[in-house]
Amino acid sequence: MGAALSIVVLFTVTSTIVRVAGVVLEHSGIPRHIARLQAISALMGTDFTTSESELILQTPERRKILIVLMFTGGIGFGSLIATVVVGAFGVSGTTTGLLSQGAAVAIALLYLRYVLLSAWADRLICKVASGWLAKHQTGKMDYLVLFRLTGDVTVGEHVLAKAPGANPKAWVAGAALIPIGTRNIDGHIDHGKPDRFEAGQVVILSGPERAHSAFAAAFGQPIIRKGH
Repeated sequence: MGAALSIVVLFTVTSTIVRVAGVVLEHSGIPRHIARLQAISALMGTDFTTSESELILQTPERRKILIVLMFTGGIGFGSLIATVVVGAFGVSGTTTGLLSQGAAVAIALLYLRYVLLSAWADRLICKVASGWLAKHQTGKMDYLVLFRLTGDVTVGEHVLAKAPGANPKAWVAGAALIPIGTRNIDGHIDHGKPDRFEAGQVVILSGPERAHSAFAAAFGQPIIRKGH
């Protein structure tokens, strides 16, 4: 039972750290699946050397999160807490000892299911993440990177401050971008280039990062990340 308690507590602590760090990274503009993978990578020291990992190093705030995760994983923070908890409950073969250890395992599992993954915990983490990033003046992004294809080619989401011309080739520095679709207010994506662009519209484009930046500067408005 002592080994089971140690494993459950270790998993609970690790899951909490990855959950919080992943949400903060996501609010900084990194797609959810990339944020969680890179959070696990940094915490576990597995060091995934993918092109996606370059996103983590683009801003000081992301690097701070990465440093905290690496330091936490390096000192074995999760294992340390698990050892302390197991030591506090003790490993006993008596009925009382087994019941107390069983109760601790049940509490940890209930925490994972009904607290860490709950809607209110999600809102709380989002609120804290938004506040921390706003304090460091990174609550706003020029555009949101959805997926990295190869090299510096990415799929990005832009919110239009003003409508560009219907012909993408006339977008000057952003002419290298290819319209993929638009996102409606309900989150549904309409694929393909729209007949016309409008201010306030959310458009999804594919192309080099430099073209994304130029397009955002010319036609976009900052994206404020308050939820995910």
